[in-house]
Amino acid sequence: MPGSTRAFRQQAARIERDIRACVHAPARHPAIQAFQTIFREKADRLFHWAHDRRVPADNNLAERDLRPLVIARKVSFGSQSLKGAHTRETLMSVLHSLKKQNADVATLLKHALDRVALDPKTDLFRLLFPAKAP
Repeated sequence: MPGSTRAFRQQAARIERDIRACVHAPARHPAIQAFQTIFREKADRLFHWAHDRRVPADNNLAERDLRPLVIARKVSFGSQSLKGAHTRETLMSVLHSLKKQNADVATLLKHALDRVALDPKTDLFRLLFPAKAP
């Protein structure tokens, strides 16, 4: 990342101050007030980037991760029911979570589904995410 740590901290502190000033400025429009409320209530989660230059200040990575799913949904006319939409949402969440963990997704899913086929009471979550299981 270009620039000195000192310059980064100075600029990040100025930007954070400017954002906080906007958040606390009077606003008449309800939509602006709603955004201000979000920033006020979540302030402890919004400015990590200002204190650690390794933390991105945007959510472009999340947007890029979602783009293929959004395009697929649009070209396939989406889900035709709420249940279908929920199923797609759940499957995509599981697949992307496994992918981010650098898992061999196809092998892991095959193994998990084979185990469930043998014993339908098998905890699928525990098979897919053993480190996260209670």
